[in-house]
Amino acid sequence: MALTGGSPFNIAITDDQLALLKQRLALATFPDEIDDARWDHGAPLADIKRLVGYWKDAFDWRKQEKALNAELPQFTRDIDVEGFGTFNIHYVHKNSEVKGAIPFLFVHGWPGSFIEIRKILPLLIATSPDHPSFHVVAPSLPRFGFSTAPTKKGFEISQYAEVGHKLMIALGVRRICDSGTQGVDYYPRCLVSFEKFWGPNQNAEDLIHPED
Repeated sequence: MALTGGSPFNIAITDDQLALLKQRLALATFPDEIDDARWDHGAPLADIKRLVGYWKDAFDWRKQEKALNAELPQFTRDIDVEGFGTFNIHYVHKNSEVKGAIPFLFVHGWPGSFIEIRKILPLLIATSPDHPSFHVVAPSLPRFGFSTAPTKKGFEISQYAEVGHKLMIALGVRRICDSGTQGVDYYPRCLVSFEKFWGPNQNAEDLIHPED
């Protein structure tokens, strides 16, 4: 069953916000640099100046904004988190055309963003006799991207898991396959928190050939 629901969302940064960014870049001040430091004391000054110049004069945000909106179907939905109130959660959501496709919750890195799903989304929803296909949901975690941020202390891994759980429930999911892009610390702790809601983590093979 395909996943449904959510309010459609398009990225739309205002002209005033872009103008302010260019102004701040133009006013950037740079530190002195130790002779022949290279990368021993951080990024070389020449590279930083080059990047600032690129962002100020060459980067075409409107082109990227248009491409992101075209490639990534985006939505928002209000999610209540116990003890923290309501969060407006932004997420990418793309259904596979394959009957029986697996609901897949993709959790971006920390720091990171929903854009991490961009290159692999077509592969995940693709039809193939060689691998399963997925209904993909890739939220912007609270504090990141276009999701609202907590205003109280104590919003931790278990709350992020609650957001993911309630988002998938709202979309009509009762069993998921999940994945994340973080390293050895963050993502395993996320899985432990998810298991409080979903039970033991499910992989694609389990969902295609469940023992029960």
